[in-house]
This record gives sequence, structure tokens and C-alpha cells, in this order.
Amino acid sequence: MSDLDERDHPPEAWRRLGRIVRRRRIELGFGSQASLAAEGGPSLSVVNKIETGRGRDYTDRVIIPLEDRLAWRRGSFRAVLEGGEPECLDTAPAAPAAEPGDGGYPAEVAGDPFLRFIWDAPAALADDEDKWAAITGVLLRRMRSAPRAAEELPDHRRKAGGI
Repeated sequence: MSDLDERDHPPEAWRRLGRIVRRRRIELGFGSQASLAAEGGPSLSVVNKIETGRGRDYTDRVIIPLEDRLAWRRGSFRAVLEGGEPECLDTAPAAPAAEPGDGGYPAEVAGDPFLRFIWDAPAALADDEDKWAAITGVLLRRMRSAPRAAEELPDHRRKAGGI
């Protein structure tokens, strides 16, 4: 177990860390936990655990990418757990930006009216994570239902003529 566990830091320290990480993520333009994870941060599940104060055991393998994406100096994660503040670097890594003229939608959403409808759901009904989950579900269903070309079929289906 790492030195960052429940025995060394009370639950409130972890919840405080989660609030600070979430605030910084949003400040940098990462609209969702998934976007932070996709841009080189820890996995979505780890980001979620950190932001909700549920995670308790992290190694440098998790901490360093998080500090990098949040543009924090090394050691800021631990400093926050110990009651301090993170030390922000002068230049933050750029968050993925929406294309100009697309109404502020992420690129994956901008060209599709149905996905824009999901994205525009009121915050009271869905946060960014819920929106990304819904959009991902729609895209996966579309992929599954799209017809495949014959060359994409498994060998046994091609040989039998698809029968």
C-alpha cells in the first residue's frame, strides 16, 4: 500500500482533494472527467474516485500524470492532502478546444443534431459525465448496427457466402 492511504489522511482530506481537482479540471477547460483521462490523465475511474473522495491508495503512476494535466508542480497532490494548496505552474497544458463556429460543442458532437440535443441537456438532468456516457452509448449502438463490408466479415462467413 502506498503512503497515501486512509491511515495517514482523514476522509475529509480526500474529499477536499477531490473538490480541488474538480475545480482545477473545469478551470483548465476539461468539461468532463473523461476528457481529462483522454488527454493523458489517469483513467476515468481513477479520476472519478479522486474527485468524489473515494480513492485512497495512489502511486506516482497515478499522481504524476494527474499533476501534469492539472499543471501542478510535483508534490501538489500530497500538499493538498496535508492541508496545503497545489502549486500551479505558469503554463497549463492546453485542454481540447471546440472548433470555432461550432456553437461550443466538442468535435465529436458538433456535426450531429441528436448528439447536440443530448449535450444541451440541462445541468439539473445530467452532468458532463452523464452526457458523455449517453453520447458514447449512441455512437456504440450506431457502430454495431452499421452494415459491414464483405471484406470485414470473418473468414467463416465469407466462405459460406454469408449463410
